Amino acid sequence: MPDAHVIVALICRPHGIRGGLLLDADSDHAEALLQPGRRLHLVDAGWRPEGALPPRAITVETARPHGGRWLVEVREVADRTAAEGLRGARLGVPREELPGLPDGGYLLHDLIGMSVCEGDMTIGVIREVYDQPGAPLLALDVDGRERLVPFEAELVAELDFEAGEVRMKLPRGLLDI
Repeated sequence: MPDAHVIVALICRPHGIRGGLLLDADSDHAEALLQPGRRLHLVDAGWRPEGALPPRAITVETARPHGGRWLVEVREVADRTAAEGLRGARLGVPREELPGLPDGGYLLHDLIGMSVCEGDMTIGVIREVYDQPGAPLLALDVDGRERLVPFEAELVAELDFEAGEVRMKLPRGLLDI
């Protein structure tokens, strides 16, 4: 999937026998992004039945909140078996289809690929951002190993998108965990 796409949801599991999908929305604008007729692009599809390939994109037919998640029916998925093949897939939309951001606003997705620095030292590169309930976690590649760092206001000294750097003040020993 091109870099122009932004991840907006994760397919958690099938729901029912007619191919419903239960999604964890990764966006504050899920209601706007899950409208009937919306095309969502699939990434990282998990298990698939032998010989069956998932569609590259799906079209929302219906969507509604369901127990803290979203229950979605899509045109390309007709039964539970097909829905099971999409478990674990992430769904994205082209960046230009996202609602506008306020001045100075950014998406957590924008941090991927940036370097995390402390003082004059580069600690690692952000490979993934996990949006957790307390604070997002930055998954850094530090010398080939993943290290998780909380993305909290009190730890961030500066975000420099032009330089591609997040300057942080990390607690002593955090990277040793």
